[in-house]
Amino acid sequence: MKNRTWFGLLAAAVVGAVTLGAVPSSALAGDAAATCGTKENPCPLQKWMKGNMGVALAGNDLPALAKALDKAATLSPDPSWEWASIAKTGAEAARKGDIAGAKASCKTCHDKYKDPYKSQFRTKAVN
Repeated sequence: MKNRTWFGLLAAAVVGAVTLGAVPSSALAGDAAATCGTKENPCPLQKWMKGNMGVALAGNDLPALAKALDKAATLSPDPSWEWASIAKTGAEAARKGDIAGAKASCKTCHDKYKDPYKSQFRTKAVN
């Protein structure tokens, strides 16, 4: 009976080792690219948005929001997207004191590009 138990444990260990060998090492290491998107580990753009757009909006700081939107206009990963013009429209609204207009540009961009960005570029660095 002891030999059977020992053999069963050994077989389980071998199967486990083979299974782990098939998993990419980055996934085992908790690679940020594989696990980003949570509150604890936001993806690069998500982190930038919260630290810049979110802070400006929370404080009703329209000059900071305009600056963040100007920067966001440079972050489009696909030149065919209207991302830059949407962000620039929002920055202009913020400079004019139009918080609703600035928020509307955020919503427009999120509605149009959030899902494609997440599926194609979620781990792209923000420069």
